[in-house]
Amino acid sequence: MIYVYAVTRDAVTPDAEAVDGSRRFGTAKAGNLAAVFTPVDAEAFSQEVIDKRAGDLEWLGAIGYRHQSVMTELMKQTAIIPLRAFTLFSGEEAVRTYLTENSALLDKTLQRLDGKQEWTLRIELDPSKWSDAITARVASLRDLQQEIDTAAPGRAFLLKKKLGDEKKRASQAAEDDLVAELEREVLGRLQCESVAESRQRRDGAFPQITVLINRDEESVLQELQTTLNARYDAEGVTLALLGPWPAYTFASIER
Repeated sequence: MIYVYAVTRDAVTPDAEAVDGSRRFGTAKAGNLAAVFTPVDAEAFSQEVIDKRAGDLEWLGAIGYRHQSVMTELMKQTAIIPLRAFTLFSGEEAVRTYLTENSALLDKTLQRLDGKQEWTLRIELDPSKWSDAITARVASLRDLQQEIDTAAPGRAFLLKKKLGDEKKRASQAAEDDLVAELEREVLGRLQCESVAESRQRRDGAFPQITVLINRDEESVLQELQTTLNARYDAEGVTLALLGPWPAYTFASIER
């Protein structure tokens, strides 16, 4: 069985540990495309075994770590279309058939990704500061806060409860507006592809903006991160810069 990591134009192999713990790598070529792979034991990587070990975090973590390490090494050598972990083929001929049948799309994607890196701007929110920022950002909440500031204690108590309820309803829209606002700032500075995701869309703890930039624009992105962190600090917004990653996000987007 063949475990495939990535599609490239160059028949390169990484200086890394393979997913099975070996250092065995090969390339299957078809036309101007190549797939980087490791031959693995068919029984050890059968669908039945993978399903049985789905809860084995140590095993899955080791494979995920090795898979990512291979990607990192390949990225240093050439443009790659990264494939997800556990992309398996029955043999080299099956890989070549895949490359041939999908050559137009794969070649076009490699052209887009050549010389590029994927980075993530993770948007972290301080709960207390961001709660106050939501009130300042939403006109109806600002008005309500002004009423509270001048109301008698009894009325202020009821208005505060109303403010809390209204803020809960407004919080998602305010967060979405923030993400869109930050994405516009990024695109205003960098001519790049981007994907903005709310925490609901990602089913994660933080919203984020993923960008595909030229390799030589890393310093520009870092400067932008510093600028935006200073600008949004009072609202409790911090941008964490993560990467570079294999271009998983953009390899699956047709342009």
